[in-house]
Amino acid sequence: MNKLFDLNNPFFSFLSKVADIIILSALWLVFCLPIITIGPATSALYYVALKLARKEDVQISSCFFKGFKENFKQGIAYSFIFLILGAVLVMDYLFAMSLTGTAGAICSGVFLALGIWLLCTIFYTFPLQAQFYNTVKQTIINAVFLAARKLPMTVVVFAINIIPAVLFLWATDTFVLSAPIWALVFPGGAAFVCSLMFVKVFDPMIEAATGKKPGVVAEIEEEDE
Repeated sequence: MNKLFDLNNPFFSFLSKVADIIILSALWLVFCLPIITIGPATSALYYVALKLARKEDVQISSCFFKGFKENFKQGIAYSFIFLILGAVLVMDYLFAMSLTGTAGAICSGVFLALGIWLLCTIFYTFPLQAQFYNTVKQTIINAVFLAARKLPMTVVVFAINIIPAVLFLWATDTFVLSAPIWALVFPGGAAFVCSLMFVKVFDPMIEAATGKKPGVVAEIEEEDE
């Protein structure tokens, strides 16, 4: 009976993780509202999610605010860069779709492939930004090459992140009715699941560069502050 009410019980641990994910999703949604802050908000989302994936003891809101503040300037830059690139690719794709014959089909396929690769780059950029100190240009370059090098993982990350879009197209009415649940669970949940994979790639890189495990590095950084 005592084990049933033990806070370390797997059931309570699961509920605690769900609560963390809901809080994280809510914070991300609120901080995305100005649109141009989607970049820093997503960097902050992964700043927290990567810590949760490593089972670090974090206070969600304060950790999110810290990640948002530290990544604000570069995050804004990513917002503009990816919004502009996305808009250009969408317009090019729509133009290609209006063409007839083989040329139209080839151009449409090319722009669709570029759009998918842009999404894959985005899915890697913000975790990299949250984890490593680099210029905007270098982070995007790293994201492009890492997505190519870890192609199987990239496919999984891509599939996870497009779940809402697929469900919206497949069962629009059902998705709309359950939208509040998706809004409060999916952003944090998807970032957490993807971070479980990202840490397996990032941690060896961090340990090779610092000689210390990421958890130890985080503790030292907190002490320095």
